[in-house]
Amino acid sequence: GDVPVLEYQLFYRDRYAEAAFASCRNVRLPATGGYAIATMCGSYGAELCTAQRWLDFQGNKDNGLAPLQIDFHLLPNGSEPG
Repeated sequence: GDVPVLEYQLFYRDRYAEAAFASCRNVRLPATGGYAIATMCGSYGAELCTAQRWLDFQGNKDNGLAPLQIDFHLLPNGSEPG
């Protein structure tokens, strides 16, 4: 039978992850005026959020949002996954 996927690893170049994070970090929620990233970075909130912490929260199956565990690995620019 089919084996369900319970977890996977995702590799991003650091440059891509930082650019994606930068494009989201100053977005504000109209209802509250607060930063959307504050709710997307777990206990770190908006002030202490980084690209890695943001991705880690999104991939954490215990956050009630991720359908499975996703482990994000940021690679130095120019490198390839081993």
